[in-house]
Amino acid sequence: MRARAAERLLPDTALIGLEGVAAARRRLTTRDAVRARHGRLARHQIPWLLQHSAWTAQRFAEADLPPERWWQLPPVGKREMMAHFDALNTVGVRLEEVLALAHEAEDTRDFTGTLTTAAGEVGVGLSTGTSGARGAFLVDREDRLRWAGTVLAALLRPFPWSLRTPQRVAFFLRADGTLYRTAASSRVQIDFHDILRPIEQLAAALTATDPTLVVGPPSVLRAVLEAGARARPEKVVSVAEVLEDGTRSVLEHGFEAPVVQIYQATEGMLGLPCAAGELHLAEEHVHVETEPLGGGLVRPVLTDLRRRAQPVIRHRLDDVLDLAPDCSCGSATRRIRRIIGRQDDALELPGPGGAQITIWPDFVRGALSDVPGLEEYRVLQTGPAMLRVETAPSSAPVRAEVRERIGRALRRQGVLWDLVTIDEHAWRPAPAGTKLRRVLRTGR
Repeated sequence: MRARAAERLLPDTALIGLEGVAAARRRLTTRDAVRARHGRLARHQIPWLLQHSAWTAQRFAEADLPPERWWQLPPVGKREMMAHFDALNTVGVRLEEVLALAHEAEDTRDFTGTLTTAAGEVGVGLSTGTSGARGAFLVDREDRLRWAGTVLAALLRPFPWSLRTPQRVAFFLRADGTLYRTAASSRVQIDFHDILRPIEQLAAALTATDPTLVVGPPSVLRAVLEAGARARPEKVVSVAEVLEDGTRSVLEHGFEAPVVQIYQATEGMLGLPCAAGELHLAEEHVHVETEPLGGGLVRPVLTDLRRRAQPVIRHRLDDVLDLAPDCSCGSATRRIRRIIGRQDDALELPGPGGAQITIWPDFVRGALSDVPGLEEYRVLQTGPAMLRVETAPSSAPVRAEVRERIGRALRRQGVLWDLVTIDEHAWRPAPAGTKLRRVLRTGR
């Protein structure tokens, strides 16, 4: 019934990857059901990748593991993935080809190019490199269709009935590409807005198109609102950055619409909103093991049980998550209570007895969330016991209150505050197209 309805509504998109839609909409109500689904997918995915990805086969051979014990494979990270890119991917492309096309797209702002392979046309792209290393990614046609179907099913509820009314989706992104365009159809109009353009132009464009769905980094969407944009979408979707409570409130008030999040990285689609608007791990197709970091926080290790052009098996992210076991929507896929940030963003400051105290970005953001008069800020660790604090406005009362709040919060965590040097500056906006990172460690 659902597939027949989608055929009528989406005739020009090969059903927008209904396999992905079915997976996104399937209710996994118990953890046993989630594990059973992962087992079924892995029985097809892992042997196929062992046959088509030389580096994947090498990893299994070096670990002396059979395919059915894939979950015991030693984890790898983005640097290893990039170092072995040519032997990792299953479509026979070389990293230098991918980088050449991706850099050309970045320079020309034309993101429609693809690579021709034996497996068909493959789209390419680059991550923004917020963890210190830019990652290249590949998506083949099947990956693109599945992505489009999954995202549409999660955002345009109830799907496919929501498509009886034409949808206009405005993407505010650093890079356009075939991945986003795949979602377009006779019922879904896609407008890409390049965030390297002046904010005033973006605000005017948003007002002119008046979309039903707005997607973009929360800091950019907030700036567009503050520049005078007027639009009344049915939903606002935060991507690419941590969504802070204050920014969420601004967006909800300015757009008069609910705000939900998508969690996506070079490694793939990792989290989508549920019917209740909460962000969940995309465990319909991604196996997520968690490594404890203390204080209830975890670091995820991913295995994508669908993606094939660029395999992701036991891939350790640098992200730090706060997960919850349940949700009012009834799904057993784990809810992401908060995306804390990247582990590299955590501050490492002096504690008693020469110990280093880890301060997670979310802790600092919470301490500064309601400072009177504070509009913007950034806290950078530039040395073992040195913090650069940027504020806007940079008035003496605001700087004093920020300094007091940070000191009070860090002392509670055991930091020897008297040993920390504070270097105060006026806040400087990040370059256009750069993710907003309010707390980060630049000095080791």
